[in-house]
Amino acid sequence: MDVQRYISSGIIESYVVGIITEQEAREVEQAIAQHPEIQAAVDACRLDMERYVQLYAVTPPKAIRKRLLEAIDQEELPEGETLLPEELRAPEMPSPSANGARERKPMPPQRIWQFAFLLTLVALIIFVVMSSNNASSAKEYQQKYDEEKAAHEQLNQEYQAANGALDDAITELKLLKDPAVKWTRLAGMGKHTGQLVTIGWNPQSKDVFLLAQSLPAPAADQQYQLWAIVNGKPVDAGVFTTGDSKLQKMKQVTAAQVFAITLEKKGGSPTASLDQIFVAAKVNLN
Repeated sequence: MDVQRYISSGIIESYVVGIITEQEAREVEQAIAQHPEIQAAVDACRLDMERYVQLYAVTPPKAIRKRLLEAIDQEELPEGETLLPEELRAPEMPSPSANGARERKPMPPQRIWQFAFLLTLVALIIFVVMSSNNASSAKEYQQKYDEEKAAHEQLNQEYQAANGALDDAITELKLLKDPAVKWTRLAGMGKHTGQLVTIGWNPQSKDVFLLAQSLPAPAADQQYQLWAIVNGKPVDAGVFTTGDSKLQKMKQVTAAQVFAITLEKKGGSPTASLDQIFVAAKVNLN
């Protein structure tokens, strides 16, 4: 096995966040047992994930938390399991032997979402069948049906959003681990002390990524603009939005000694307003 190629394939990140099949998980665990380098990569990925969670920690909506807890509780009931299609049912566990009962593996995150989504759909179908037997309550049935349908659609949207957020998280985690990406923290200048922006620059690919952690919201007709300064000359690296908790990809930069951010008119400016510098720092190449 080419260990380095296996590590860089992305399977390690997928294993840590739990979005691979049981067969793939067993293969990864076999590789971990055979290759200390893979074990080290898994440990490093888990540490990076903890750093990522601390950096982007957000309290989940109450509605999502409630539905997930209900899905997990229902998973423990046999009748809840029989509501699932064959391909989503948990495999039957063998009876406890003399060696002791086997521990039940935690439900993968992706299966929790599938289970919650299916339970909502089943509840909707049951409600429709039962309510249709009572014509006198047609108006009430229609109202409740619409409410259940709206809740089902909302859960589907939340599921899609969660999947998209997970994809973004894996992409950003890979950037945080990439040794070719050099990270520079831009601190506030003068009266803007306390403001903070983080820039990731890959001198090889020329790609630039920006995380606007702390900048005041600009006026409606203004926008922040990133500059790469070389020999005292600012080079435009693009405008960006504030209030976004994820990395934003900026224009490519071929060379940079200093990164700076100014406040310009909306859409950006061809020249930097040096009297409007909010944050700046020398490029960190370590």
